[in-house]
Amino acid sequence: MSHDDQPYGLVLPFDTDNEEFVRGWQLGMLWARMEDAGRAEGLVYTRSAEMVMRIAESKGVPFTATVHDDTWTWVTIGEPS
Repeated sequence: MSHDDQPYGLVLPFDTDNEEFVRGWQLGMLWARMEDAGRAEGLVYTRSAEMVMRIAESKGVPFTATVHDDTWTWVTIGEPS
């Protein structure tokens, strides 16, 4: 099943409504995956696109982004698997 066939949303809601906390967590997870595997992919808030580009630039790797809607974007940082 491709990521386009899956519903979008949080699997486990955070115990805070602070959107910047959630955005930081999403980007931190991408950064950690880059550190571990040299590539990362996942669903992020669309407004995080600038930071995804900055992560890719800092690592010297390509990135792609597929906007799902005004809220969610699927991103890949590094070479596709």
